Amino acid sequence: MIFVTVGTHQQPFQRLVGALASLPADELFVQYGYADPPRGVRRAAAFLSFPEMVEAFDSARVVVTHAGVGSILLATNAGHVPIVVPRLKEYGEHVDDHQVHLIRELEADGRVIVVSDVDHLRTAVDDAPARRAAVARRPGPLHASVRAALLGTPIHARQP
Repeated sequence: MIFVTVGTHQQPFQRLVGALASLPADELFVQYGYADPPRGVRRAAAFLSFPEMVEAFDSARVVVTHAGVGSILLATNAGHVPIVVPRLKEYGEHVDDHQVHLIRELEADGRVIVVSDVDHLRTAVDDAPARRAAVARRPGPLHASVRAALLGTPIHARQP
């Protein structure tokens, strides 16, 4: 399964949802938020509960996500190098381009695969690396998880 999530931000991410037409519809599970629902996909939901999100990341062969910190952390914790499409201000997808700044740091370390032009989405999915073993999850504050992700520190190795 290819799991795609656009997050919960109120501005639609139609650019990413529209680009899914280039992917095999029978493999797609799409959390589409405030965008128009994708047609003909295996499964689609506007929103998912947190346990449903965790299950989707754990079950996926490939993850495509917006550049939200929480989605990236869930993907990497599940062993994925996620394909990340940042929401851009110029398309009315977010209020600023903070997602671009975040993914530049993560891309430099090989923690994410950035797709800035959705015309390249299919190639990125086809070339996605195999999933690694999932990282042991420990509850903790979000800032500690973000710091660990940016520094490349495994979650199980960080201090509580």
